[in-house]
Amino acid sequence: MKLHFRWKQLAAALLVLLSLSFHSFGLLAAEAEEEHEEEEGHAESVTIDPAMAKQAGITMAAASPGVIRDAITVYGRTVIDPQGISQIRARFPGLVVRIEPGIGDSVAAGDTIAEIESSESLNNYVIRAPINGIVTARNANPGETTGDQPLLILANYDQMWAELTVFPLNAARIRVGQEVILRTNAQAIRSSIAHILPGASESPAVVARVPLDNRDGLWSPGLLVQADVVIGQADVALAVDNRAIQTFENVPVVFVKEGDIYEPRPVQLGRQDDALTEILGGLDPGDQYVVENSYLIKADLEKSSVEDDD
Repeated sequence: MKLHFRWKQLAAALLVLLSLSFHSFGLLAAEAEEEHEEEEGHAESVTIDPAMAKQAGITMAAASPGVIRDAITVYGRTVIDPQGISQIRARFPGLVVRIEPGIGDSVAAGDTIAEIESSESLNNYVIRAPINGIVTARNANPGETTGDQPLLILANYDQMWAELTVFPLNAARIRVGQEVILRTNAQAIRSSIAHILPGASESPAVVARVPLDNRDGLWSPGLLVQADVVIGQADVALAVDNRAIQTFENVPVVFVKEGDIYEPRPVQLGRQDDALTEILGGLDPGDQYVVENSYLIKADLEKSSVEDDD
């Protein structure tokens, strides 16, 4: 009887030990899996010291609501403002006594630019610049008589125009006042349509004229330009700068910063314009993401992945 009771106690004790062993094994397995996941997480992130990030030109922005513009693309050419050209002639026929500026010289409105001896009165009179401008042509020298040609031609490039050709397919959607983003290979500026004119008689296109503030002198006549004419816009709940979007492991990502750690965050993309992309999933408002030089972080991660595979 006592022997049978002792066997029952022993069996119960063995069951308790086995239960504890399986429980401990489960905890160890979970810890191992968690450590493995942590290791994998670190393999897909980069730690960058703030000073190094600044030196590399890495800039940040916060994910926030934005405006996505709907635009059509047209092309055209820059021209000088007709009011910025002055052809200067002598008021009375006579002899050129002196003429000051040469081609390429700048003059201010009111400057004396020539002195003429009248053939009728033999009195001298001066000619002053009517506008600020640059001498683009000079057709007279001291000792010569005035003729039909202008003595000088002045051009003021502070105000220019882009004349955009809009074909019938898009002409109905073009309106005066619409915002325009003008681009050349070197720069981009924003302006708006001031006039819409008929095209040449043999062309069905219309011409949209867009003013260009050129006081910085970056534009010149005859430049070919691309223009995005904004015909509508939509408010979106979340958007990021287009420069932030990279492709990593065949999916679009944005690099999010937490502390000094940068990690790729897969995102679902929506509508896009020339500046912003709508984010439908993967980011939260306020998330700090990399804008400029995000490709450097992508390259570092890809390099680490190759080294791990080796």
